[in-house]
Amino acid sequence: MNEDERGGYLGQMTYQCVFSPILDRIKAANMNNPQAVAHINRLRSTLKNSEQTSPSFLYDVMRILLAESELNVNLQEAFLRLQANASLEDLEIPQYPNVAEFQELSTRAISLRRVLSRVPEEMSDRRTFLETIREIASSIKKLLDATNAVIQVVPQSHQQAVERRKREFVHYSKAFSNTLKEFFRNQNATQVSVSANQLIFQTMQIVRTVRDKARQP
Repeated sequence: MNEDERGGYLGQMTYQCVFSPILDRIKAANMNNPQAVAHINRLRSTLKNSEQTSPSFLYDVMRILLAESELNVNLQEAFLRLQANASLEDLEIPQYPNVAEFQELSTRAISLRRVLSRVPEEMSDRRTFLETIREIASSIKKLLDATNAVIQVVPQSHQQAVERRKREFVHYSKAFSNTLKEFFRNQNATQVSVSANQLIFQTMQIVRTVRDKARQP
C-alpha cells in the first residue's frame, strides 16, 4: 500500500487528530481574549468545512508542512498516538442523547479508539502488549454488540447500510488480528499502526452511517 492510498483514510482523520486538539489548546490559552476566541472559532469552522469539501486537503497541507520542516515522521504511528486526544465529535451521535443504543455505540467506539492509540507505546513490552491486545479484542466485541443493538432500533430501510459497515469493520478487525500475528514474527511495527488506523477509520464509518441515517426521516 503506497502513501497516497494510506492517506485516503488518514485524510479523513486529520482534523480530529491534528487540527482540532491544537485549536482546543490555543483556545484554552486565550479564553480571556474574546476576539482571539472568535478568530479561533472561525478558523475551526473554516477547517471543518475544508475537510468536508475535500477530505484530503488538511492531510495534504500537513504533509507539505512536514516536508518543508524536513522532519522524519512516521505518519501512521503519529496518527495512532494522536488518536488518544482526538476530538470526540466524529464518534458522537448528539441529536439522539436519550437513545441508549446510540449512546452505547458512541461509548464503545471512543473506547476502542483510545485503546488502539496505546499500541505504539506498548509494543516494545511483550507482556503489556499482550494485555492490551486482549483489551482490544474485548473492545471490538463490545462495539460489534453495540452495532447489532443499533441495527435493531434503526428503521428497517437503514439496517442494510449499517449492516454493510459492520461487515467492513469485521473484515478490518480480522486483518488487524492477522497483522498482530505477523508482528510477533517480523516486528513490523508500521504495519500494525496502519492496520490499527484502518480499524479506527472503520469505527468512524459505522458511527457516521448510524448518525447520518438517524438524521433521515
